[in-house]
Amino acid sequence: MSRKNCGAVALEFLLVFPLVVGMVYTAAAYGGVFFQKYQLQKVVDRAASSAMSLDRSKFGEGADERAVDRASDTLEALISEVSGSLASRSDDRECGIENVGGVSLVECTVVADGTESPFVPQLKFGFLGKFPPLPDTIEVRSAVAF
Repeated sequence: MSRKNCGAVALEFLLVFPLVVGMVYTAAAYGGVFFQKYQLQKVVDRAASSAMSLDRSKFGEGADERAVDRASDTLEALISEVSGSLASRSDDRECGIENVGGVSLVECTVVADGTESPFVPQLKFGFLGKFPPLPDTIEVRSAVAF
């Protein structure tokens, strides 16, 4: 290999290596964010579906409130089992009844806030800003017909 070729290979490596590392880091960061969203979605799905195990005929008119109470209790119990940092970010969580087309839905929602500290570490470049760009919040919801 000639001396000129060695310089060309080093220059190509210098230009391509940061791009490859950036793509790998971005893939890992988004994988982490998607996994956290998956964890929250699983919790919300289980909380909303917990209202389905309630016998509506047993409670009559108060069945809607009982369903919301059961879903809320389940949501609180399940959110405490999620990893510590994700559970502490999820302060905005609620369950309620929504009527759509004459059908009562038990709907649970959780919003995790990542504005103070991002969900995964970000790199800061002066003129480019934060890398990779991540969402400020993760919002998940689930509803079941009741």
